[in-house]
Amino acid sequence: MTAGPRPRARLAGALAAIGLLSGWGSPGFARPLPVPGECSAGPGMRRCLYRSAVPSVGLLSECDGSRCRVGFYYGRIDTPEWLTPPEGWTAFPPPEVRWPSATLAEVRFGCGASCSVSYFFEARRQRLSPPRRDVVALDERRLLVAQGEGRSLVARQVYSGREVARIERSWAPGLTAVEAIQDARFEPDGRLSITWMQAGDRPPMTERITVPSIPR
Repeated sequence: MTAGPRPRARLAGALAAIGLLSGWGSPGFARPLPVPGECSAGPGMRRCLYRSAVPSVGLLSECDGSRCRVGFYYGRIDTPEWLTPPEGWTAFPPPEVRWPSATLAEVRFGCGASCSVSYFFEARRQRLSPPRRDVVALDERRLLVAQGEGRSLVARQVYSGREVARIERSWAPGLTAVEAIQDARFEPDGRLSITWMQAGDRPPMTERITVPSIPR
């Protein structure tokens, strides 16, 4: 482990945490860019810290090649709470950690083309979500995610998983919702903006959809 964070790494992490290095508005799914971890390597293992804006609270990963364990710490980094891999996984691949806000992190793991698994960690309450698959947009204010489920796009509460909206469209044939959607983001007014490929030779469709905060 390094004796202390390098100033440039800490500055980059802090800026990303408050959105100054984010990718909101860039093509593709509207997510902040991954935060560079504060990493150190030992025999057979690489450890990375991803600090939150809350003192002594953050995330860490320990990787042996492409096999990792990932957790969050409060106070002591040598006694973390480890995340449980999704069903069928024996370990995690290296994570991508994003801070959509100063205290809310998305820990994302790729699992193939158009496939991902995300966990959400709220640093102030040390609250961790169950794994959420194929997340394309996050409303960090209302704690909602939009995620692909086959040919449907479903909005759910991050922590409870309760469905608040289900969106079905004439996506291009043979594509799942995630594969058909070219861009997705929650707007400041709470509406979900999506751009998606239609059937046939029709141009991509962009629309804004009202999404409630709680199940109807």
